[in-house]
Amino acid sequence: MSLNCLFVPFVALFLLATHLLEGPALQLHQDLVPVQDPVAQSADTDSAAPATDSDPAGTVAAEPQRNLRSERIAQVLATYYVRQIDADRLRPWSIMHGLIAYGPDSRIIAGGHPVNAVEYLCNNGAGDGMTLMYLSNGQLKTRIGQGVQGHAGQLLAMLAQSGVPASYPLKVEDREFQVQDLIEYEQRGCRSGTELTFKLIALAHYLPPNSVWKNDLGETWDMQRLIREEMAQPVTTGACGGTHRLMSLTYAVWQLERTGQPLVGEWHNAARMLGAWQERAWKFQNADGSFSTEWFNGPGADLSLDKRLYTSGHTLEWLACSLPEEQLGDPRMTAAVDYLLELMLGAPGYELDVGPRGHALHALLVYQMRMFGEGLDYAALMSVSDVESIVKPKRIVATPASSQSLSGRQESGTGPAGGDRRAQPRGVFRRR
Repeated sequence: MSLNCLFVPFVALFLLATHLLEGPALQLHQDLVPVQDPVAQSADTDSAAPATDSDPAGTVAAEPQRNLRSERIAQVLATYYVRQIDADRLRPWSIMHGLIAYGPDSRIIAGGHPVNAVEYLCNNGAGDGMTLMYLSNGQLKTRIGQGVQGHAGQLLAMLAQSGVPASYPLKVEDREFQVQDLIEYEQRGCRSGTELTFKLIALAHYLPPNSVWKNDLGETWDMQRLIREEMAQPVTTGACGGTHRLMSLTYAVWQLERTGQPLVGEWHNAARMLGAWQERAWKFQNADGSFSTEWFNGPGADLSLDKRLYTSGHTLEWLACSLPEEQLGDPRMTAAVDYLLELMLGAPGYELDVGPRGHALHALLVYQMRMFGEGLDYAALMSVSDVESIVKPKRIVATPASSQSLSGRQESGTGPAGGDRRAQPRGVFRRR
C-alpha cells in the first residue's frame, strides 16, 4: 500500500499531527507551581520573560529576521532530505532516525533504489541485514539491541511521531498485521520500574486518555499509571540526557489537551514537571544559543560539534514541542534555532551522525510548523537544485562559552549567516 494514499503531501514529521494542526497549541498552564523535584529546585527563576508581540514596532523590526530564519530552516531540511540513508549499509536504528526527521515522506535507499522509509520498515525491511520485527509462536515481537531498537517501544514511538495510523499494515515473515498489533504488543510489555519512555510516547499518541489494559502478567494498567511510573524515574538518567523522558510527558499532556479536557491527576503533575525542566534548560543555555553539553546536569560547552549537535538538537526538539506557543519567539529560543541552523549548514560535507541529525531536523521542522504555521512540500524539496550553494553558511567554530542567561539578547537586523535573502529557496514550505 502506498503511504501517499494515506497522507497529504505536506504531512511530514511533526508530533501529534491532529493536535498541532487542528487542536489548541500545548499550554503548560502558567498558574501551576513547578514540581518540587530535587534537581528542578535549583532552576534559575530569574530567566528572561518570554518575548511577545505586544510592541508593534519591535514586531515589524524583527520581521525580516523571522522570514530569513524560516527560509534557512527550509534550506537545512532541503539539504539533508536529498542525503538519504542507505539501508544496505546502515541498520534499522538509523533508518528509524531518518524517519523521525521527515515522517511519512521519508525516503531511503534500498537495493540501490529510493523507497519510502515507512513502507520499508513496516514491511520489516532489513538494514545491513538486520530486521526490527520477528514472529515467536505466531506472535509479533520486536528486537531490542545494538543496531535495532535501543529501547522498548522505540519503533512504535517513531511511527507515532510520524503520524502513521494504527490501521497501517505491517508484514512480517509473510504474515499480515497492523500497527494496532504493535500497540497491543507494547501494552502487554508494560512493567513497573522499567524504562517506559517510548511506550508512553506511542501509547499517548494512539490511545484515548481513559484507556485501561492488562499486561501479559495480568496486571491492570491505565494511562495515569503509565505517566506516574515514568515520572518516578529520574529525568537525568533517561535516554539522551532525559530529553526523551520529557518528550514522553509532553505527549501525555497533549493526549488529554487534545480532548479539550482540563489537566487533572497525573496529566496535571506532568505539566508542572515540564515547566520546571524548561526553566532548567534555560538556566544552562550557553551564550552562543547552544544548550549545555552536560544536558540538565549543569553548565557545559564541550568543543565537540558532534556533542553539541547531540545535546542542542535533542533539547531544542523537546522545547519546540513543549513550550507554549507564545514562548516560541523568546530570544533564547530563536538563539537556539539560529545556532542549530549554523551548525548544520556549516558541518563539513554535511556528514553528521544520523541519530542526532534526525532529532535536530525534527526540532527545526516542529519549530517551523508551530512558529510559522507552515508544512513541507516535499516535491519542492526534491526540486531544489544545488542547495549547498543557495547561501554560503558561516562555518561554526566551537569555542568555550560560559553558561549564562541570555536575557537581554536582542535579535539583530541581519540574518544568522548574512547573505542575500533573495537567494533563498522558495516554495519549499506551504501554508496548511
